[in-house]
Amino acid sequence: MIVVGGGHAGLEAALAGARLGQKTLLVTQRLATIGTLSCNPAFGGPAKGGLVREVDALGGYAALGADQAATQCRVLGEKKGPAARATRNLVDRASYNRLALQYASSFPGLELLEGEAKAVLTQAGEVSGLELVDNRRLRAKAVVLTGGTFWNGRIYHGLVSEPGGRIGESPATHLKASLESLGHRVSRLSTSTAPRLLAKTVDFTGLAEQPGDASARPFSALSGPPRNLVSCYLTWTNPRAHQIVRDNLKTSIIYADNPVSSGPRYCPSLEDKIHNFPHRERHMVFLEPDGPELIYPGGLPTGLDPQTQQAFINAIVGLEKTVIARPGYAIEYDVSDPTQLAPSLESLLVKGLFLAGQINGTSGYEEAASQGIWAGVGAALRASGSEPFFLRRDQALLGVMLDDLTVLGVEEPYRMFTSRAEWRLLLREDNADLRLSPVAEKLGLLDSERSRLFQMKRVGLERGFQILERCRLSPAQVQELASQFPMLEKDRQADGPLAAVDFLRRPSVKLEYLLPIWPELAQLPISAQLTLETEIKYAGYLARQEREVKKLANQENLPLPKDLNFLAIPGLSREAVEILNRSRPLTLGQASRLRGVTPASLSALAIYLHKQTATQIASPAD
Repeated sequence: MIVVGGGHAGLEAALAGARLGQKTLLVTQRLATIGTLSCNPAFGGPAKGGLVREVDALGGYAALGADQAATQCRVLGEKKGPAARATRNLVDRASYNRLALQYASSFPGLELLEGEAKAVLTQAGEVSGLELVDNRRLRAKAVVLTGGTFWNGRIYHGLVSEPGGRIGESPATHLKASLESLGHRVSRLSTSTAPRLLAKTVDFTGLAEQPGDASARPFSALSGPPRNLVSCYLTWTNPRAHQIVRDNLKTSIIYADNPVSSGPRYCPSLEDKIHNFPHRERHMVFLEPDGPELIYPGGLPTGLDPQTQQAFINAIVGLEKTVIARPGYAIEYDVSDPTQLAPSLESLLVKGLFLAGQINGTSGYEEAASQGIWAGVGAALRASGSEPFFLRRDQALLGVMLDDLTVLGVEEPYRMFTSRAEWRLLLREDNADLRLSPVAEKLGLLDSERSRLFQMKRVGLERGFQILERCRLSPAQVQELASQFPMLEKDRQADGPLAAVDFLRRPSVKLEYLLPIWPELAQLPISAQLTLETEIKYAGYLARQEREVKKLANQENLPLPKDLNFLAIPGLSREAVEILNRSRPLTLGQASRLRGVTPASLSALAIYLHKQTATQIASPAD
């Protein structure tokens, strides 16, 4: 199999293919830039941290690289409950790039090639290989196209533009024509990045410091304790800075008379923030170390011209004398319509062709990496003659994203959020391995060390449940704990012996309170302790979500025949027929999430399918 592109999607796809025993070739324009972080120097955050942990549970690289290159680790959303709890690692971008290149270069079964793809080669509707711009033709049974913002990328410094896939790097200009010739629809999206500031010119005096969190857990099961080497700082924009932006909006390609295509709604440019929220007097700015010499001002992506950027930066407290080392810029690039893909990320038009990452309309390293590993799995299975494997929405955040992309499509860069997952309490960071490592073991993705650690956690979790079910606390022990640890008044009460599991269910009680009483709990793996506490405290909610999943499973998984004639189904509106014909959903559950398919249309579709099934059972084929 061949993977095109060496960013986060391409790297994970290529490594997955090699892990599954396929002879894999990674083709990228510059080998030295494999694994480069193009924008912010961080991995993780709400939902994104869950995607990184899912990549690790599937045997991928991003989590390990983010831990090894980390300069600060934090836990976000701790007070919002386990479904919202998120890990975020600030990383040294140069270190991550170097480590990723070393990892890929030495990985068994993976070859690296510098070059640019020109066209996907096909035969009888199936992939047969790849043609490069130097006219070399490479044979393969499966091809994965990635490439981030490089597809016909154009960089904008204010209204001045130049071709580029990333600052200082040439775009990839040939694959659009090839993809369109195969029937794929291609459009344009845009994004922007923040300026880089010279660290020595920033005045941190009086700014709120944000140190690392010693209690943060690493992303990867293979990693040691968190690395906290630096602090971040917090400042704010102000009315003066906002006025500078308003006075110069027309210098930004985002607000020019001929603006770029849709940008990310959930990572808006500074221009969007000030234009769309005029009542806000200030916006938060995170000053994050980007290597030893630079600061990344999180919250300030912009397409304004460099002179305006310097003016508004100097209007912010702490940045009055700050020098911009590299201005921020906007970039516009090609994307392919993801509704023309199956949830395995395989093309519905060309067997053996897979697409992953920003070319599917997503934004973010985490979204790209998780798509990449799954496209790599699909390509490896296709190359070996096996059928693709699918992830459900109740199984993984990755499954939610794949379903959203391939069913709903994108009109702006897609970002993963916890709120997109209806079963979010089942899809927590802490249980990513319990959900997906069995899948990885079944596929052959998981290395022996990850598998060993996963089994240790699973055994430790079972052991922890047994201990807490068996052990009892006396009223005196409850009172003793209440005197040592902060607890709600009602949680201090005990009329008689109390099961430890019931005591732990009380809101203000933590598992750590019980460790001195039963040291065997402290011997459980830390990862097992966290999941144990969460599953006991939220047992009722978890059980309810599991019941809801089972209740909807029959409808969700009811298959729709590939050749189903929607026109022949009574009760479907013309609009529903057009939408269903265009999207060709694989299941009734996918059809239910299509915009414009009403509950009445779904009912008509379900009745028709059940009647067809009943007819087939009553009159079996000869």
